[in-house]
Amino acid sequence: MRETPRPKVRDWLALDRAVSSQVRVHGWVKECPLPFAAAPGAHDTIEIAVIQSGAVSYTVSGRETVVPEGHVIVVPRGVEHQTTFHTAVRGIALWLGPDFVAEIADAMGPEIAGLALRPGLLGTKSPRVLTLLGILADEVRAAAPGHTRAAEALAESVVIEVLRKAPRPANQPGGRDPRVAQAIAQMNASFAEPLGIDDLAKTARMSRFHFSRLFRDETGQAPYQYLLRVRLAKAAELLRGGHHSVTEAALAAGFTDLSRFASMFKKHTGKRPSDLLREARSA
Repeated sequence: MRETPRPKVRDWLALDRAVSSQVRVHGWVKECPLPFAAAPGAHDTIEIAVIQSGAVSYTVSGRETVVPEGHVIVVPRGVEHQTTFHTAVRGIALWLGPDFVAEIADAMGPEIAGLALRPGLLGTKSPRVLTLLGILADEVRAAAPGHTRAAEALAESVVIEVLRKAPRPANQPGGRDPRVAQAIAQMNASFAEPLGIDDLAKTARMSRFHFSRLFRDETGQAPYQYLLRVRLAKAAELLRGGHHSVTEAALAAGFTDLSRFASMFKKHTGKRPSDLLREARSA
């Protein structure tokens, strides 16, 4: 007698679509009422999932959390977890690049800048996230003109809602030294200006040496590297809008050397600026 193959999570994937290199959408529909535990593993992305119906639990780092309907659970990058579907289930999940989330957090201002999403439930029911993810999934499924831009905007809105509700360390409102947060806010507000380490250190009211060391300790990057990431993100945002040329986007983001801009853009995003602009205009 032939043994029935054991089902896998992908058997219930009703939607699996990459919106961009930083955003992927999963939608699953499990109609079988029997319980099923997926194999444990870890992603190189951040997962934000919402359960539309059914009973699901996530075991994260050995601790099981039941996810009620309409609630959001977050699994950070590289954190081992196991999903168990206890009943028939419908749900939607976003898999997001860490840079995508970090750029949005930094753009939200000092209170949120640098906030790292921790594993677990957000707490209260999140009807806005549920609605946004539902619309996002519909956009991706329909693939109507402009759906890529709409889906990216919806993904950003989901991240903003999650960051607003995310728990913060008791000692710091935004989870990062306020002096570093002030410097990051300056980068986001004045990225097109010729900012230097001295300018940022002055904002933080620190010496150049101590500021650079603190900034690296807090962010894992040197201030100039971080500013470069901010400028590249701003240029990418303009290019995705489809209304600026590559040169216009580069200059508006603070780059004066266009050849260096093109090489750095491809190194950080995996795409040439002209490719991203072409995709935006054809969406």
